Amino acid sequence: MSKKFTPEFSRIVKTDEQVNPKEKLKIEANEKERAALAKRFELVSIDSLNAELTIKVASNGEVTVRGPMSAQITQSCVTTLEPVPETVEDTVEVLFSPHVSEDDLPSNPDDLENLSEEELMALLNQPEPLVDDKIDVGEVVAQFLAVAMDPYPRKDGAELPKSVKTEEEAQEERPNPFAQLAGLKEQLEKKK
Repeated sequence: MSKKFTPEFSRIVKTDEQVNPKEKLKIEANEKERAALAKRFELVSIDSLNAELTIKVASNGEVTVRGPMSAQITQSCVTTLEPVPETVEDTVEVLFSPHVSEDDLPSNPDDLENLSEEELMALLNQPEPLVDDKIDVGEVVAQFLAVAMDPYPRKDGAELPKSVKTEEEAQEERPNPFAQLAGLKEQLEKKK
């Protein structure tokens, strides 16, 4: 049995008690939350993380969460491991529906292996489940941060060391086994 995940940056919104949808919900991660998220995402640090969200509840019970998110983070350079600061900005946009169950969603990556491209696209476009009329907008923002940050941060001017070869260079240096066989065949033919 797996442990239940506890979000580091949790801001629960009860959609059945939602105030005026024109009001913006401003959320900001505190120092402890930012440190815990930095550990989760394997970052050097998160200096700021905030969002200004609009939450709209439709007559069919579906809820849209939308608004700008921004963060100041520091990652390690993929080539030098030196700190690389980055400003991350994205627009959060998620649809939640009480008509979708968590049981309808894949529970692990293996569940996705045999799906067609159309089935995968349908999953991507499917609303998130709305459970007990509650949404953790803090976790939503954290997930958008994880997707929006540079997956391969590199310090300006950083290059791979000369001793590290690209895959193409390594392939060029490898002897072609068929060329070796051809050479062996020529030698055998000369001996005849």
